[in-house]
Amino acid sequence: MTSGLTPIAAELASALVTAYAPYVRGRVACLGLEVPPGLDDAIQEGRLWLETALRDLLGRPFASQDRGPLELFQEALRFPTAALEQAGHQPVPRDELVTNALPGDLFDLAPASSNDLGEAAWTAHLTWGASKAAAMTKPV
Repeated sequence: MTSGLTPIAAELASALVTAYAPYVRGRVACLGLEVPPGLDDAIQEGRLWLETALRDLLGRPFASQDRGPLELFQEALRFPTAALEQAGHQPVPRDELVTNALPGDLFDLAPASSNDLGEAAWTAHLTWGASKAAAMTKPV
């Protein structure tokens, strides 16, 4: 999965992909939603999409990265969201700010920060962010 990526980018991609399934299952449980048939397939589809999207994003030069890794993680939640919606679950109440920022996050699955994904993902995200900041502020 991480060939062609810098070691820091590879660590971030690996940490986010590894965190994906447990995070989704944990959020669904925390919300008290019944696990619908097809959720495991949706999680797998989301994980595969995330893996590909991260490899594409993080394989580009920093200046060409038009999105952030957490944004991709949040987008990958569309797969379990669709499974929950198809199972007949009703969207959960969210505050206006969150609704406006993430309109497709009907079940409040999206993490607000990589810290929500566990220590490994958070540390890898911070390390990658510091590396990107250093590279982007270097005089040319």
